Amino acid sequence: MARKVPVFVAGFAAGLIVVAWLRLQSGSTGIVGTLSGYATLFYVGITIAAAFLFVRAGIPLRGLGFGPPQRPLLYLAFAAAGVALLQLSGLILEPIWEQLFGSGRDLTRFADVTGSTSQLIAMLAFSWTVAAFGEELAFRILLMRSVAFALGDSRLAFAFALIVQAVIFGLVHVYQGPAGIAGTVTSGLIYGGLTLLGRGSIWPAALAHGFNNTIGLLTIYAGG
Repeated sequence: MARKVPVFVAGFAAGLIVVAWLRLQSGSTGIVGTLSGYATLFYVGITIAAAFLFVRAGIPLRGLGFGPPQRPLLYLAFAAAGVALLQLSGLILEPIWEQLFGSGRDLTRFADVTGSTSQLIAMLAFSWTVAAFGEELAFRILLMRSVAFALGDSRLAFAFALIVQAVIFGLVHVYQGPAGIAGTVTSGLIYGGLTLLGRGSIWPAALAHGFNNTIGLLTIYAGG
């Protein structure tokens, strides 16, 4: 089973790229447009399948990162530092991406949140489940850990895995345009760093992810 790890990892990465392509096809006609509506369902499905296969293959995932925090206050400090770094990087880099690509991040998919409390609540629920914990499980726990494992678990392997998961994470957000991809790659590096600091725990990055998205959604809700 362990010999198949590179195949499983490559398949999971390819599946995530397919999710990116499906999300980009939103609004298309025909079967492609229909399939794009199931992008999130497909994403959840391949993540569950990958978790099962990786555990069976013997990749040390430590309870998929959901184990009780050994040092909860430290993890909260990591998460707070992550949110601060994410906000700072946004302030510094977003104008650069806008200048470089000719437009900022495309957030039209969240336009319904503006001024709508019901939409805000729905998006917050989605953000904290599928986005914060779901994406951290998929990218930082499963993808990053499995890539490092497949390459020998050296420091260089973890550095390469950190970059790989961040790039694919950015591509999955291709619907936000080039600036969105660049910004999300940066976020992926930060979340990956938090996961490494947490020694494979999902909690620091997931909390930072959830709170950072909450700030963004509240800004959109307020019309910002």
